[in-house]
Amino acid sequence: MIISPTIISLREGIEAALIIAIMLSYLRKTNQNDLRKYVISGTIVAILASLGVATVVGLLWGIFEGPMLNVFEGSVVLIAAMLLTTMIVWMWNAGAKVTQEIEESMEMSVVQQSGIGLALLSFSLVVREGVELSLFSMALVIQEGLESYIGIALGLSIAVVLGFGIYKGSLRISMKALFKWTSIFLILFAAGMVAYGIHELQEAGLLLIGPIEVWNINPPLLPDGGFPLLHEKGLIGGMAKALFGYNGNPSAFEVVAYVAYLGIAFTYLWVKQKGTNSIITQKPSKVTLTTTPVQ
Repeated sequence: MIISPTIISLREGIEAALIIAIMLSYLRKTNQNDLRKYVISGTIVAILASLGVATVVGLLWGIFEGPMLNVFEGSVVLIAAMLLTTMIVWMWNAGAKVTQEIEESMEMSVVQQSGIGLALLSFSLVVREGVELSLFSMALVIQEGLESYIGIALGLSIAVVLGFGIYKGSLRISMKALFKWTSIFLILFAAGMVAYGIHELQEAGLLLIGPIEVWNINPPLLPDGGFPLLHEKGLIGGMAKALFGYNGNPSAFEVVAYVAYLGIAFTYLWVKQKGTNSIITQKPSKVTLTTTPVQ
């Protein structure tokens, strides 16, 4: 399955591409193209640092065995789910102000005539996205296998094309709509990551709270050796597992965590959306000024 990796890497890649595009557009707009090299240098170092983090996590994954491997995989997936949640919340709250905040930070660096400041700014903004994507990639590989790298490469490639188009001004897309709909998908995927992380920790003998198996709808194999549709490795079950963390025989703790995560996340976004709409629709009261002629 490459759908989940593609959407997650596209989302992360677009955020990083937007950051770079905003910074380069600002320098172009203010006729300071000579400072672009600092932005590009900071971005390259951030990419290398992110690859370093991915390499270290991959090496650790190859070291652990048995219950320790379950603990490591469960911890990585849960950390990735937490970072994915913070990314959704941050972009939902600050998405409309990203351009202004980045340009204000750049103005401070330019006023101080600090090319190093611009490099550090681009590094700090891009490395956050890169480290998050590194952990997400490992979590995806743990859950879905090496095929996830195909989706990750596809998503990043699309993000690069979109970012270049935005920078050149030849592409106009609704970032608000894009982030809104991808956020809904990512919440569903993050809930599955939470449940999967708990499952791995329980496999290691941890978090054994409540019944270990609430139900089991993983039916036996078909006479021809194939998997039934609803089996975790079947057509429908496999797609649901890859997209939404479907588990045919979950524990009670997994079910509670999955449902609780979805309830909290969607309630939060609904409240934030409702508050935003009320601010937009609120109109200022009219004030009537009267003057009294001078006698």
